[in-house]
Amino acid sequence: MATTRTAASISHSGQVLSRAVTFQFTLDPNVEQKIMLAKCAGARRFTVNHHLARVKANLDARSAERVASSDDVTPAEPPASSLSWSGFSFINEFNAWKNGMADDSPINDDGTRGLIWRHELPGDVFECASVDAAHALENFSASRNGKRRGSPVGFPRFQAKGKVTPSFRLRNRATPDQAPSKHPIRFSDAGHLRLPKFGQVKLFGPTRKIRCMIDAGRFHVYSATLTQCAGHWTVSLTGVAAELHQAERSRSNRHAVPVGVDRGITSLAVAADANGTPFEDFEGVKTLREAQATLKAANQALARTTPGSKGRQRARARLAKTHRKVANTRRHLVHQVSKALVTRAQVLALEDLNVAGMVRNRHLAKSISDAAMGELSRQILYKAKWHGVEVRMVDRFFPSSKTCSGCGEIKRDLDLSQRTYFCNVCDLAIDRDLNAAINLARWQPKERPADTPPNPTRTLILTTV
Repeated sequence: MATTRTAASISHSGQVLSRAVTFQFTLDPNVEQKIMLAKCAGARRFTVNHHLARVKANLDARSAERVASSDDVTPAEPPASSLSWSGFSFINEFNAWKNGMADDSPINDDGTRGLIWRHELPGDVFECASVDAAHALENFSASRNGKRRGSPVGFPRFQAKGKVTPSFRLRNRATPDQAPSKHPIRFSDAGHLRLPKFGQVKLFGPTRKIRCMIDAGRFHVYSATLTQCAGHWTVSLTGVAAELHQAERSRSNRHAVPVGVDRGITSLAVAADANGTPFEDFEGVKTLREAQATLKAANQALARTTPGSKGRQRARARLAKTHRKVANTRRHLVHQVSKALVTRAQVLALEDLNVAGMVRNRHLAKSISDAAMGELSRQILYKAKWHGVEVRMVDRFFPSSKTCSGCGEIKRDLDLSQRTYFCNVCDLAIDRDLNAAINLARWQPKERPADTPPNPTRTLILTTV
């Protein structure tokens, strides 16, 4: 899955690739490959910490000298410019350091300079880690200078073993117009993926769809991200694909009337059209609540173990396995709902909820997080682009739940516990979520005066045809 579009590329078969897509599979590595995976994840942590330590030491020295004297200040390293913390400069610096060409390169016992183990791992591990460190530092700099929207971002944290998710990225050093058989990252058969320095790695799951897309020139892999979660290694193949077939993007067989989607806790989503006809009611996500007993037992077992022992590692693995199952079940349900909505409707109306602010309510935080409201919206938005669906983002201050879908009367006082909406004017009695979905489907953006410029921070209508 993906949320952004990239510049169009032309594949070896002449297909135009413009749709960002990611395929994920679970790996089944052998003993040697598991050791190599752990080494690559450690090398990524090592590279990121190297850049963070160098930048932090430079910032601390400049801060101390600025306090002592304003005349003699150590120059910023890298130079203080818009590209001072770019991924390109970080890659060049670390390559020179690890290859023994820098003044401060490590000296080995045999007198050689540089990292003695640098040739054992793919070079992309170091370069991609340098890019990640540069990106994190650029976010920190933009936040400190007030150029980054959202919550303030502090200096990136150093990555410690056991406290961060083991992960690293490999680039597919091939262009889309090259034959797939010459790509460094490619499928050797239905059950094996070839990776640089790893050879053929066995994986689980059906691969026929992605292999057919690659052979037909409808998908090109840009990179492979390998991540360890709950004791399992997964690979995410990210790249660009061709647009969906016209039959899947056609609107001829879809619901013509706009459909409003009300996200909630009791029901994951309630959909109804502008005519007041119920469209679909999707059952709420209760995976976390149903797993509370198992999670409690796993946490108690972890608390009784000795720190640093083998038993503690096994207890952590059991707890992580339960969390992984909950997350996968929730993600599967949300994918089903989002796919059903974008393939059955022509126009969808979603409320622009402030999910980050809603979870600050400690009484509802667990239920709201389990409902995956933000994830459902994200999936609907990017899948709508794929299927040619118009999505209307309704203003979050629109009283969809308090407005009567029968007469338009607005009820000022409506508690969250009232699951049925009763109108005192027209005596309408209707399910609260269904009433909100009907109002969302009927919502229309207010016309802006001709002399008023648009607000770039808020987009109410997203049309993707």
